[in-house]
Amino acid sequence: MRPVAISFGRDRSWGAVSQHEYRRMAQHPGHPLAYRVHFAAIGWADRQGHAAFAPGRLAALLGKEGKPLSGQSTRNAVARAKELDLVSPRSGAACLVLPSHLFQKGKGAPVPCRLHQDR
Repeated sequence: MRPVAISFGRDRSWGAVSQHEYRRMAQHPGHPLAYRVHFAAIGWADRQGHAAFAPGRLAALLGKEGKPLSGQSTRNAVARAKELDLVSPRSGAACLVLPSHLFQKGKGAPVPCRLHQDR
């Protein structure tokens, strides 16, 4: 498999992040929930910018002291992240989506998303 060239456009610089650290930050209750949703999207994103979660998994990641968020609180956190343009409007608790102008990944096998069949 050939590496994919990363390009955010002419004269737009870019840097790399540790997905491992973004996963850790997503689970840290000291950050506001909308940003934790964004951190989870980055931390678990695949090559196409999709971060798929099993049912209840995002709520568990965003929970506190071992208690998952309620379904409504999880939906509200995702909605707030969308309002702040931290994730794509196509995002939901089952799959957080990062637009290509925000996230690109040069390696990893493309995995079909069970929700977004268009990729």
